[in-house]
Amino acid sequence: MLGFITCPVRGEADRLIAALADRLLAEGRDVIGMVRADIAQTSNCEMHLRLLPAGDICTISQDLGRDAQACALDAGALEQVVAQVARSLENAPPGTVALFNKFGKQEAAGRGCRDLIAQALGADLTVIVSVPPETRADFDRFTEGFAQQIAPNIDALAAFLDSCAR
Repeated sequence: MLGFITCPVRGEADRLIAALADRLLAEGRDVIGMVRADIAQTSNCEMHLRLLPAGDICTISQDLGRDAQACALDAGALEQVVAQVARSLENAPPGTVALFNKFGKQEAAGRGCRDLIAQALGADLTVIVSVPPETRADFDRFTEGFAQQIAPNIDALAAFLDSCAR
């Protein structure tokens, strides 16, 4: 089962998916994936992911300098994280929840977490991802209408997971 949230406020989906991960881990649930890491940043362009379930923090941005106008994403670092999560998915027990922080520009272009989402679904895992409004059309093409939109709140996410467990 594939569920997704879309939040109008930048960063809100990141916080919600991370809070869901914390809740599931506290409940002792099997969780694999990546969520935005909430750590102190030295610039606005820093991006960090927390890998689940271990909690390792990986930086996926590069410092392009104070006046840089280009995207600060380090695509190579993101691909390393993707490879690490893919290895974890290979041994995921039934009932595992896969959380991915975003179906963003990289995924819309066929990279990033796109193959991880397909891998998790192929393993019959429940997947939750955030989808920003700007990549929603690409996500809809990728999922061919298979995904279920979930209200962007922790209780709705929990209810979705409960319905998938039945």
